[in-house]
Amino acid sequence: MCSPRHKAKSACYSKKLSLQVSNIYKKLAIRFRNPTPSPGEVEGALEVMELIAPLSGEEIAQESYRLFRILMQAPASLSSQKKWEASRLAMRGAYKGVEFFPWVEDPRDILTFLDHHFELNTRDDKNQDEPIQDALCALAYASSPVTIETLSRFNPTESSFVHGICRVFQDDKPLQLRTAALLFLPLIGEGWFNTPHPIMEPDEMKRLCVDWASVVDSVEHPRGVRKAILEVLFWMIDSPHWRPHIVTEKWRLLEYYTSVPDDSQSFKRCINNPELIEMIKSVGNPVAMGLWLEILWLRYGKLPPPVREKLETITREVARGRRTDLNRCLKVLDSELEKAEKSLIQYHTWSQDPTAVALRSEIDNLQRAKNSLSALKRG
Repeated sequence: MCSPRHKAKSACYSKKLSLQVSNIYKKLAIRFRNPTPSPGEVEGALEVMELIAPLSGEEIAQESYRLFRILMQAPASLSSQKKWEASRLAMRGAYKGVEFFPWVEDPRDILTFLDHHFELNTRDDKNQDEPIQDALCALAYASSPVTIETLSRFNPTESSFVHGICRVFQDDKPLQLRTAALLFLPLIGEGWFNTPHPIMEPDEMKRLCVDWASVVDSVEHPRGVRKAILEVLFWMIDSPHWRPHIVTEKWRLLEYYTSVPDDSQSFKRCINNPELIEMIKSVGNPVAMGLWLEILWLRYGKLPPPVREKLETITREVARGRRTDLNRCLKVLDSELEKAEKSLIQYHTWSQDPTAVALRSEIDNLQRAKNSLSALKRG
């Protein structure tokens, strides 16, 4: 165990190191803000950054991100080549690890950086995986609600950006890069999937769906990853351009449907679309149809009337041929009803606590669904 004196010395050393790091970055910022830097000053700054970038620590990550933002607004007098070289080092210092990811304050600079390196990948022989991975990690792991809102207004359908994203999903790319792309894609889902016309050729869409499925199979599925996977899957399901290219066995991912909140845009579009039930039925995948019935029956009382009517019609048809699907739906409804009733026990009968109110509403919805489904099964 460290003595109080040793702890005091360590704290003092840490404070001095933090001050030194801060001073170094202040000097680097001054260098790159200088409208007339000499070649020697720029080279000296780059040498310092090369020494710092491999180091770890929250202070270095935060200062590197601040410097990156300065570099992206650097004076025109700084040559383009040196600007990008310095910005790559700053991004490496900020997002190379997994412990310290500075929150992205504004994604536009990172998107510019990302698109630039997508273009370099098509023009140059030099591999750009590292800077692309740093940028995708920043957006995938460190986006605040403000950042996500900005990303929702970003147009991700420019050719270089589309092909850049497709390329990083390929099997020959590092798994960490592909994982970052997997978690980034939901952030641009509406602009990418919800388009009046396809953003790429059918064979390219099919290839991306296969590559996306490969990444899904290659990573673990904690709740956050499941949510990202489902967000994209629901965008694919909702899109007439993408739906035909979904890898058949990936319809089983609908088993994760509880990982997606009801306010998810892609999920809401799917469950509010009365035509989608017929479309999923036409896929010819019994697993997909069975899971989709579960999803809708669990929300029966909350569905728009046209969706509810279509659900009842399809369920009658299913009842004639696949009663096991109906039995499973009833079993799921019973299970969720039991959970909700157990959770409500801890509250007084007419408690106005928001959670109790929500639970009573959920119980009413589930009981209504159970009664209607039971009647359809008997009929």
